Amino acid sequence: MKEYLLLLRDHEQRWDRFSPQEQQQVIERFNAWNAEMRAANGFGGAGKLSSDLGSTVRHDDSGFVVDGPFCDAKEAIAGYYCVRAESREAAEEFAKGCPVLTYGGSVEVRELVITMPGE
Repeated sequence: MKEYLLLLRDHEQRWDRFSPQEQQQVIERFNAWNAEMRAANGFGGAGKLSSDLGSTVRHDDSGFVVDGPFCDAKEAIAGYYCVRAESREAAEEFAKGCPVLTYGGSVEVRELVITMPGE
């Protein structure tokens, strides 16, 4: 089995437009999706990122620079899932069940490299 990172992208403003009841319905969809992945032994962990966009650390000729992420994308990364799957296509099948897709978000699927160079 390989491990994949599912990056959930969303507009925070969309979530804020949902009523508390609609938000609860989405949470219940996520819970059901989590249960499906666990039943298939595919769930490897998950997390939600804070709405604070964080910062970016760079290094240039003048030293370290810490500033905002300055993301040009319409969507920010809202959370992530680690999943176990036999192939990228199988990981994409997990991604197709993600509730963020039902309200305009997207899911990026990336294979994780488990070992670091030199190990």
